[in-house]
Amino acid sequence: MVSVRVRSALLGIVLAAAGVTPALAQDEPRVALSTSVNYSVGDYGTGKDTTLVYVPFTLGVRPIDRLWLSVTIPYIYQSTQNVVLTGGGVAVRGKGSGKLARPAGSTTESGLGDVLAKAAFVLVEEKDFLPEIAPYAKIKFPTADRDRGLGTGEYDETIGVDLSKHLVGGLFGYLGLAYTFIGDPPGTDLRDSFGWSVGAAWAVTTPFSVFAFLEGATAVTPGEADPLEMRVGAEYRLTRALKLTGAVTRGLSDGSADWGVSAGLALRF
Repeated sequence: MVSVRVRSALLGIVLAAAGVTPALAQDEPRVALSTSVNYSVGDYGTGKDTTLVYVPFTLGVRPIDRLWLSVTIPYIYQSTQNVVLTGGGVAVRGKGSGKLARPAGSTTESGLGDVLAKAAFVLVEEKDFLPEIAPYAKIKFPTADRDRGLGTGEYDETIGVDLSKHLVGGLFGYLGLAYTFIGDPPGTDLRDSFGWSVGAAWAVTTPFSVFAFLEGATAVTPGEADPLEMRVGAEYRLTRALKLTGAVTRGLSDGSADWGVSAGLALRF
């Protein structure tokens, strides 16, 4: 799933493929610019591999101390019409009662994806025995071309919450929960999706950190396996404002890509 997770308390842009991501640093930027290249391959239980390339460009602003607003404009490439991206993950075409039809024409398509708008608010700041708690709301606008199979052509809305806590030394823990209301294209009945992620990050040195996350969700398409995947990676801070991130993902069910890699950068000032 492209999460495209995406979380405001952890590591720069690692989970940005879906949306927002965390940072270990304790700085307080007012503006953040980020992008990443997310490459994945998997058959999602269809028997034929689909290659997805998802490249989001995100602008985030912090107008007041606890509030983050962001807009993501993505480019997407996909090699088959067997699956389609939604705000709650990947939906498999032609499975179960969802009955997402395959568009006519070319099987390989690329272009503008669905634009995402998100607002996150730090409701509770981290204390000795309390994690930081940041609820958020996200809207997926149907800007991707449905006729070319790049999107469902429907709005999706997500509500969620991210929790982060400094545990001991350079070790940080994270938990994310989200529920996505999936828009149904005409003639389909897609399911809403509950997603979660749990992980940890370790600041090895001042500029370098490593992380690992386990992420799952309920399937969008009836008859599809629930997505489940493991993501591991590292972040390196080149300067106070600029970070580089890389990660490798391994799917643990037919509802996820078999494997994926991502690389990105974030500029915060």
